[in-house]
Amino acid sequence: MSRTIHSRFSSRQLPDLLQALLVAELIAPSACLWLVSPWVSDIPIIDNTANTFLALEPSWPRSKIRLTEVLATLSYLGTTVCLATRPDLHNRSFIETLTTLANNNYLRIHQVEELHTKGMLSDSFFLAGSMNFTFNGITVNEETLIYETALEAISEQKLNFRDRWGGAG
Repeated sequence: MSRTIHSRFSSRQLPDLLQALLVAELIAPSACLWLVSPWVSDIPIIDNTANTFLALEPSWPRSKIRLTEVLATLSYLGTTVCLATRPDLHNRSFIETLTTLANNNYLRIHQVEELHTKGMLSDSFFLAGSMNFTFNGITVNEETLIYETALEAISEQKLNFRDRWGGAG
């Protein structure tokens, strides 16, 4: 199954989609989760202000949970988290925070100067398109994404990602 998603300015569509995908990952973790984005920021990604996700991670505060915290939690659940991004000053803080929080036995960071590809790949979905994983990417810019759940497409992308950046997957 494939679906094209077109975001609009100030729409909750992309933040809600990312929250749903990452909550699903926390419930049934993939062996590997790829996050590929030339620019990545520690954006709020799960709204736990009402303690809605207490059962998923009891240590999370009643606040918006940031992307590094979610990825770190997945690494402690045994998911190999593979990040492909540019070796850019903008990304340094994100990488340092993730490296500090995550189980580094399950963390792979690939920095590629020419990277322009954007997406997220798990065992059960592939999300790709024009969106960087930044505040502007998920809330301000108009973006087009493809959400894919066909196992053949996911397997093909896993091979593609491994060939391009190495690592798990």
